[in-house]
Amino acid sequence: MSAPASEQTDAVEAARLPPVGAEDVVFLIDISGYVFRAFYALPPLTSEKGEPTGALYGVTSMILKLVKEQKPHMLAVVCDGKGHSFRKQLYEGYKANRPSAPDDLKAQMGRVREVADAYAIPCYEREGVEADDLIASLVRIARAKGHQVVIVSADKDLLQLVGDGVSMLDTMKNKVFGPRETVEKLGVTPAQVRDYLSLVGDTSDNIPGVPSVGPKTATELLTQYGTLDGIYEALPELKKKALKAKLEDNRALAFLSRDLVTLKDDFELPFSEDELRYGGWDNDKLRTFLKALAFTRLLTELDAVAPAASIVAPKPSSAPETAPLRVVTSPEQLVEVAAALEAAGSFALYTASENDEPIAGDLVGVAFAWADQGAYVPLGHVYLGAPTMARGEDFVAAFKRVLESHQVAKRTSSKKRDLIALAKLGIGLSNVVFDTMLGSYLNDADLRGHGIRELALRRYALELPAYAEIAGKGKNQRRLSELTIEEAQPLIAPEVGLTLPLSTIFERELHEAKLDEVLHGVELPLADVLADMEARGVRVDPERLGVLGREVDLQIADYEKKVYEHAGKQFNIGSPRQLETILFDELGLPVIERTKTARSTNADVLEELAGLHALPAAILEHRQLAKLKGTYLDALPREINPKTGRIHTKFEQAVAATGRLSSNDPNLQNIPIRTEIGRAIRSAFVAEPGFKIFAADYSQIELRVLAHMSGDPELSAAFNEAGADVHVRTATALFGVPLEAVTRDQRAAAKTVNFAVIYGQTQFALARNLRIERGEASRYIKAFFERYAGVRRYLDTLVDEARSTGAVRTITGRRRVVRDILSKNFSIRGGAERIAQNMPIQGSAADIMKLAMVRVHSALQREKLRSRMVLTVHDELVFEGLDEERSALEALVRDAMENAMKLDVPLVADMGWGDNWGEAH
Repeated sequence: MSAPASEQTDAVEAARLPPVGAEDVVFLIDISGYVFRAFYALPPLTSEKGEPTGALYGVTSMILKLVKEQKPHMLAVVCDGKGHSFRKQLYEGYKANRPSAPDDLKAQMGRVREVADAYAIPCYEREGVEADDLIASLVRIARAKGHQVVIVSADKDLLQLVGDGVSMLDTMKNKVFGPRETVEKLGVTPAQVRDYLSLVGDTSDNIPGVPSVGPKTATELLTQYGTLDGIYEALPELKKKALKAKLEDNRALAFLSRDLVTLKDDFELPFSEDELRYGGWDNDKLRTFLKALAFTRLLTELDAVAPAASIVAPKPSSAPETAPLRVVTSPEQLVEVAAALEAAGSFALYTASENDEPIAGDLVGVAFAWADQGAYVPLGHVYLGAPTMARGEDFVAAFKRVLESHQVAKRTSSKKRDLIALAKLGIGLSNVVFDTMLGSYLNDADLRGHGIRELALRRYALELPAYAEIAGKGKNQRRLSELTIEEAQPLIAPEVGLTLPLSTIFERELHEAKLDEVLHGVELPLADVLADMEARGVRVDPERLGVLGREVDLQIADYEKKVYEHAGKQFNIGSPRQLETILFDELGLPVIERTKTARSTNADVLEELAGLHALPAAILEHRQLAKLKGTYLDALPREINPKTGRIHTKFEQAVAATGRLSSNDPNLQNIPIRTEIGRAIRSAFVAEPGFKIFAADYSQIELRVLAHMSGDPELSAAFNEAGADVHVRTATALFGVPLEAVTRDQRAAAKTVNFAVIYGQTQFALARNLRIERGEASRYIKAFFERYAGVRRYLDTLVDEARSTGAVRTITGRRRVVRDILSKNFSIRGGAERIAQNMPIQGSAADIMKLAMVRVHSALQREKLRSRMVLTVHDELVFEGLDEERSALEALVRDAMENAMKLDVPLVADMGWGDNWGEAH
């Protein structure tokens, strides 16, 4: 007997659509069902020729919405085939009670294929086969190939298919169905939907079911007995005599109904990823179709969307042939390949390090590709019976000149990675003219993953073998160096072989998008800076972290006691359900936010409740301390490299869509600076003996960028007038007091408002941050824009730009595509508008910091200072500085940061020295 449906779904998360644009997802549109729904849901429309078009309008707009919002990578529509299906042979009464479709609907049904053709979407249709059965068969085929599937429909019959890797999207209601939502809708799990329909029947299709058995009874029976077979096996035990008799008398009808509602998934259908891959609509063809039907509103939407090049991903082209890698090991072979590279004048390279970790892992080999040739130099394969490998000194002797040559062009899939790996051999890397990771990132920063593996799938529909497929999984997984060269070839050859053709693609696209200068003037030079910083690392005092950890343990214990006191009892502080019960049932605090299954106890909710009771505030403090201890105090000592005694965080250039740098392994960007414990953690970052920590931090750079880009005279004056304070100036507008009367609290509130505007916060978020009423927060925002009217006009201009071009740009020309700017969903569109408004400001500040880093790095080398840059965190640079170089270093850094870019307002850098990072602030 199966467990009740409610119990089966207790641990099941609410359904979510796969990430927008995910490459392994197939969207299947039940277009026949949508025509019926649109016909009866929308008012009747006619074209200029008097043709009925209401249903076609609904389907056409639905597809436009789907394509814009979900960016389907693979897409198909599925139609009902003409003629009777097998169900009519099973049961003559199948669909017999349906009235003939109205003539207006019939006329539009005949044109459904035109909609699909106009959008360039392949269509599945087979005579005598219903769309549901074709969808079931396509789901089976797609899942067998490892794809996720999203069924675009509202047909309850299709809920049978929902489960692992399969969800259903009802675009009219913006509802996603997974197992949990199926239970919420029907009271049964997806696996029970068929039997549920067998019992209750379906009047629209004239499926009989069992008379007098309705949804409630069917749910109760299936909850208790699991399946239709289970119900009939247990029939002798059934206590309700009337129900028992109904079931017994209608046994044949129940099983006939099950045959009728069961989806047939064994049709063999053509399934080609290349054919299903959606490359966007034919603009001329779709416009002609919309004009003919007088869909002027959709034409307007289309006009606004079309200019944005990345609204729909480019249709993959055929994968290029890549040359096999010739293995070269002898000194003579190495010299021969190096000479060929120099003669070619341009080549691609790839450094293969253990675990793809060029700092912590040994260099295993270096691959090259040029013209139609490829070579691999093994340097560290250690498997038993390995052929002779190239000696490191022979590699250096042969390749150092060509790799460091300023005349020979190099292309790579990660300049930073290759710089770090080759530096271990004492080799530099000059004249890198292209980096495919950076090129892909600049072209569309919102896409996830810009490595060769992701690009091969995205651009060529080429699925490269995963490392685990060759090296094994888990404890049995071999390191790269333990693979034979033949085994390693499928992993290494595409990395270098696809770099050349991908470079060609992205060079053209970046040129068309006017992004060349951002690549060559900002990102490629920055890779040299980040490579040096990563390789150098930063020194951390593990003993100091240990002392802090013990202190925090005591603080956590104290807060545990406070939590229990405020709650009136002990409970599991880490249990959201127990906390929910205490907050809302026992203490009677108001419910601020609900999830699908519970009352939320997230940080935002606790912040709002903190003013009403002491428990939420204590919980927040406890959570913050526990998180900081686990994330930093416990974790940082484990991140210290035993060879260097330093932490080597990875600076990520191709992650944040705004253009900001991020870091991981470990993430040093999120250490809080405004809390006592955060400042204490920074005190564990120290310098080598003989050095001190020197920190330089841009002052209010984003507000200065906003003043420059908006041209607002009031905001600009706040930075151009000597002694002016922008936060005090804003406070006078918010509180109606003169400059000299502004209090510290009023200035702090004004500071929050200033940055709320930059980050596009709503009045709700501002009210929560300041712990004020939403009406008051709304008044603050209004007062801000009354004082700085030029800022309001500028932000509106950015939204207009996004609507007309599909993208916005920073001060250097960096672009971000704003995909949902035309969404009909208010919430989604609002989020896109906030992106359009804050990305140019945040991104410009990030560009200025990057340019400053390049200038500092170059100046340090030019002046031959021993002081070195070790960290960048948001708007701050951190150095290990020699005391005797103090004046030179300060002057050099100030010049580089404050003159990184000429703005209409001055850039200002605040500086400090200390024995540790905390003191330097």
